[in-house]
Amino acid sequence: MTTTAKVTKFTSVGDRFAALSVLLLTLVALAAGWLLKSSVENRSVAFKSGNITAQTPAGWLLKQPGGNEVLHVTDLTTSGYGTTYLIEVQAVPADAQLGQSVSLVTLERGNTLTGYRVLNQQKVVVQGHDAIEIDYVYVESAANLNHAVIPAVVRGQDYVFVNNGQAVIVSYRADQSDYEADLGRFYRFLISVKY
Repeated sequence: MTTTAKVTKFTSVGDRFAALSVLLLTLVALAAGWLLKSSVENRSVAFKSGNITAQTPAGWLLKQPGGNEVLHVTDLTTSGYGTTYLIEVQAVPADAQLGQSVSLVTLERGNTLTGYRVLNQQKVVVQGHDAIEIDYVYVESAANLNHAVIPAVVRGQDYVFVNNGQAVIVSYRADQSDYEADLGRFYRFLISVKY
């Protein structure tokens, strides 16, 4: 005949406290890490040129603007085509309508960007200012004798504003694979632009 003994294990209050404290400490560490990551990613640097101001992402490469460009910043840490923010200013007649300025922008983009295609165009309001939002794609192939580059599909978004005889174009361009992930940061930049 076999006898079986029932073994009952009691957990002490100290054991329960230790398990809960490890869980709580882990959650606090994860939250602190996420806050640190967010604060580093959202750092910005003030930009001012004439009457245009903005908050550009800290650590991005500020390129020398050319032509109508007032600001050209690029994130070199992204894969493929570097995520880029642009601000351009074009003179327009004092009585120019927003639609006329948009036509000039799309014509200029079509002439300078390879494979430029408008995906969508709509009227929007940004911080109380009327604008036209233009979604587009193009192919970027920066040929270089020292470095072979595979062409990249770039997706972009332009916001065209008309104010006091000038069209202000705020642009976002990113590699197709990074476009959605970086869009939220661009919207924070767009809201910071004052002209």
